[in-house]
Amino acid sequence: MIAGLLFAVSVAGQSTTIRWSQARPLRISDFRIVRAGKPSPDNLGRNMAVTRTGFIYAVTPITSGVNKGKGLIRVYAQMDPAHSYMVEKVLKGSAADRAYLLNHEQKHFDISEIYARELSRFLRTQSLGRSAIERITTEVNRLFKELNAFQKKYDAETNNGRNKQKQEQWNALIAQRLNVLSPYAAKDYILSLPH
Repeated sequence: MIAGLLFAVSVAGQSTTIRWSQARPLRISDFRIVRAGKPSPDNLGRNMAVTRTGFIYAVTPITSGVNKGKGLIRVYAQMDPAHSYMVEKVLKGSAADRAYLLNHEQKHFDISEIYARELSRFLRTQSLGRSAIERITTEVNRLFKELNAFQKKYDAETNNGRNKQKQEQWNALIAQRLNVLSPYAAKDYILSLPH
């Protein structure tokens, strides 16, 4: 139930990750199933599931048109199915138990989306100037540390989802933060690149 974090800066390319979308919640099929009696990954520990989520920004140079010479920045939260696990026992549980577990894991993904939107807010509200890449990198590093602490606090306070009352409180808190940051849900920006 702990979310591993991922963070990257990349040039556009193919990926096997799942991008966050309100219309597409996590599913059991998004996880690698750890069969009974088989070795489990260290990060799974005694938990029923572990989700690796985080946020990423990609900068793609624009080579034609009115914005030629600038860069397109895309920011998004993502989940990495190759490093997200669920124990086989979950498949044999009730539909309600599976839904509850998936909700807990979805909230890890939602927290990553919160921080992707925080980066989006930074990009939209700051005048970055000639040191844009340096300022973005500094902000990303700050947000990544904050995201990591927030994910740990979420698991600690909910006891990895085992405390249902705390889970409900966190569900509301996460929904509120996403709502407050909804103006920053669109996360594509044009940036002047230094020469």
